[in-house]
Amino acid sequence: MTLLDGRSRLACALALSVAVAVCHTWPAALAGLGLGAASLALCRVEPARLLARLALVNLFFLGIVATVPLAVPGPPAFRLGPLAYTWPGLWLALLMTAKGNAIMLLFWGLVRPLTPTELGAALSGLGAPDKLCLLLSLTWRYLGLMRQEWDRMFTAARLRGFRPGTSRRAWGVYATLLAMLFVRAMDRSTAIHQAMVCRGFDGRFRALGGAGWRGRDTALCLAGLVATLLVIVVEKY
Repeated sequence: MTLLDGRSRLACALALSVAVAVCHTWPAALAGLGLGAASLALCRVEPARLLARLALVNLFFLGIVATVPLAVPGPPAFRLGPLAYTWPGLWLALLMTAKGNAIMLLFWGLVRPLTPTELGAALSGLGAPDKLCLLLSLTWRYLGLMRQEWDRMFTAARLRGFRPGTSRRAWGVYATLLAMLFVRAMDRSTAIHQAMVCRGFDGRFRALGGAGWRGRDTALCLAGLVATLLVIVVEKY
């Protein structure tokens, strides 16, 4: 459980992310990156895991850098046959990459410390629809369990002589394992829902024993407001 209320963390992350996402200038994007790095002070940083996630995010943006300059008109940096790889497109792609990394860091520092239950309670406290809160929180919570179930089934298949590959038989085994995973996920979701209903769950998250809203949460929201205004001012001027 974090020392800060989930609502203050989530509100700041959303406000700053929107401000960074809609900016069109490098100073504003760099300000967002700085704020994202500063937000890491609000969580326990695991450098190896953070770098791994950043590498995964930037693998996607590598595709952006490779393709966007081919579609943006302007002076060419070089040509690939009839296609021109333009300087304006490259700067636009790099700007998108900077903004994406800034948003990633903001959510890592502000939202990642929240447990699925705290996230659901925070979303509900900010007025999000109950079904959306339930969907996001349970998806976050049970993706890991589905991964464990897949690993267990895959290990069982290998112990029975299955060898991974690209043959027709291997793809048939993959399809069977995936179908079994969906069936087991359905069975598990039904059992989980019945267990939650038996414990009084009515579709709405309620935080029990949480930190509650305190002065530090008000201070965080004020700091988030100032930081959001900073990004907007840097963008305008």
